Amino acid sequence: MTNETTKERWGFLREYSSKAIGKDALTGLHRTGLDEYLAIIFPNTNDWIHDKTFVIHKDGQNHRIRPDYRSDSLKLIVEFDGLPHYQDPAVIIKDDKNSEIYRQNGYKVVRIPYFIQLTNVAVKELFGVKVNEPLFNVVYPSLGGIGMKHNPSCLCPEGLKRMAREFKRFPEQYEINIQSLKRMDNEVLSGVNCLIEEYNRL
Repeated sequence: MTNETTKERWGFLREYSSKAIGKDALTGLHRTGLDEYLAIIFPNTNDWIHDKTFVIHKDGQNHRIRPDYRSDSLKLIVEFDGLPHYQDPAVIIKDDKNSEIYRQNGYKVVRIPYFIQLTNVAVKELFGVKVNEPLFNVVYPSLGGIGMKHNPSCLCPEGLKRMAREFKRFPEQYEINIQSLKRMDNEVLSGVNCLIEEYNRL
């Protein structure tokens, strides 16, 4: 698989291009910033604001929130939810609260989990946009690999439930990642059966 990765234009998602360094240890695939993906998803949008605090109002109160990306012309907020958003229950609660505040102030909210890659199918599901250029190749799993700290085994109980709910929207990526986790052949380190159990409950 490593030889094939050199042919891929689009890599694993990171919040910004400056953080998209190095290669994935499991697949050898490079990384791509969310700003680069947004540029091809919304080619005519040039007012993206990255990681800047802005004040929005709810119930007569001012809330200072710093979303990953905000476009006022699209009335769209895009959040990249990394590993801490699945390990800390307080962060999960804060995410829900912030999303509700965004929506009450007229913004659509798109949250992208760290284990979901921006394939053409995922972009259509998340943003409602059809991109003609081939994007991320779905054959590359986000999860798996001995020693990796991002597998289901490393999540808090609520984070595991959140992962299962979000995978329901992307069944193709779910199957690819389940197979990768199974190849670890270690339930303690992978947590694959716990994820399958939560997924099947939904």
